[in-house]
Amino acid sequence: MELLAPAGNFENFHAAFEAGADAVYVGAPGLNARNLAKDLSLEQIGSMILTAHKNGKKIYVAVNSMVREKDLPQLLETLAYFEAITPDGLIIQDLGLVNLVMDHFPSLQLHGSTLMTIHNRAGVQMLSSLGFSRVVIAREYTLKEIGRLVRESSMAIEIFIHGAMCFSYSGLCMFSSYLGGKSGLRGKCVQPCRRKYTVGSGGKSKGSSGYLFSMNDLNGLEMVPEFLKIGVSSLKIEGRLRSANYVKNIVSAYRMMIDGGTRPEPEILQKASSQVVEAMGRDTSSGYFLTPQPTDAIVQFQSGNIGNHLGRVLAIEKNENGSFITLKAKRSFKVGDRLRLHF
Repeated sequence: MELLAPAGNFENFHAAFEAGADAVYVGAPGLNARNLAKDLSLEQIGSMILTAHKNGKKIYVAVNSMVREKDLPQLLETLAYFEAITPDGLIIQDLGLVNLVMDHFPSLQLHGSTLMTIHNRAGVQMLSSLGFSRVVIAREYTLKEIGRLVRESSMAIEIFIHGAMCFSYSGLCMFSSYLGGKSGLRGKCVQPCRRKYTVGSGGKSKGSSGYLFSMNDLNGLEMVPEFLKIGVSSLKIEGRLRSANYVKNIVSAYRMMIDGGTRPEPEILQKASSQVVEAMGRDTSSGYFLTPQPTDAIVQFQSGNIGNHLGRVLAIEKNENGSFITLKAKRSFKVGDRLRLHF
C-alpha cells in the first residue's frame, strides 16, 4: 500500500521522502485546487520528478481546478511539458481534460480527483472506461463502503487518510465564491467555514454562536490495519499548504502504522499518535470512516488546534531591542521547536 504525501515546496518534498513517503503530489502552476499556495514552477516540478525517480519514488501532479475556456492554451502547454518530464500521474477533475490527454498526450496516466465525487462502483467503472488508472474516491465513504468498492473494482482506489475536511460534499463548495468571489473550484478558497458565526434572522442575533461549519481534521491512524486488509492502493495525506514540520510528523506516523502491518503492537499506535500531536494541526476525528453521521466532525465551540499546551503568557514587554513575552511554562521546550500563540 502506497503512502502519498503533499509537497507544496522543496522543503516539504524532501521532508516527505525522508519521513518514509512512497510518493508525493504537487500542484500544476495556475491549474490546481490550492492556488493560494505559492505555485511551484514547471521547471521545479521537473527537477522534483528527476529526483523522485532517481530514488525509486513516484510523483503525481494535480491539474484539478475547474478549467475555463481561456485557460486552454496554458493547459495545453502544461500538458505538453508534463508529457516530456513523465510524472507518474495527473490528478484531474475536469472531464474536458480527458479528451485532450487521450487525443494528444496518451502517455500521461490519469487519476480521478476527489472533486469528481466518485462515490459508487458505477462511477469507478465510468472512469475506467475513459482510461483512468486510479480514482481518489469521495471523502464521505465509510470503511465498510470502501471495502466493498475495492473488492468489486479493478481500478486502483486511493483514499484521503489524514488532513483537512470540507463541510461541503467532496470539496464542491461555493461558500468562498458567495462571500468574496474567491472560487474554491479554482483553487482560491479563503475558508470562510473556519470563521465564527452567530445564528439569527432578519438581521437580529439570537445569541447562539460558534464554529458551525469548521470541520475537524481527518485522522485515520487507527484504521490503517483495516485498509491494509481491504487492499486500498494508496493512503493520501492532505496538506500542500502545511509546514515541513507537519509533513514530517504526519508521514512518519503513518509510515509506522503501515509498517506495523494488519496487527500492529499497541505501542506503535501510541507512538504514531504522539507524532500527530507534535505536528500541530487542528483537532481530529475519524471523519466518515466509522459512520456516515459522525458526531465529532465539528466542535461548535472551538476552532480546533492541537499540539502540546506549553504554558501561558503573563506579560508583554517592549524596549529598544524589540518586544518580549514572559511565559510561565508547564513543560520544557528547546531551540527549533515550533510554537503557536493563541488569544
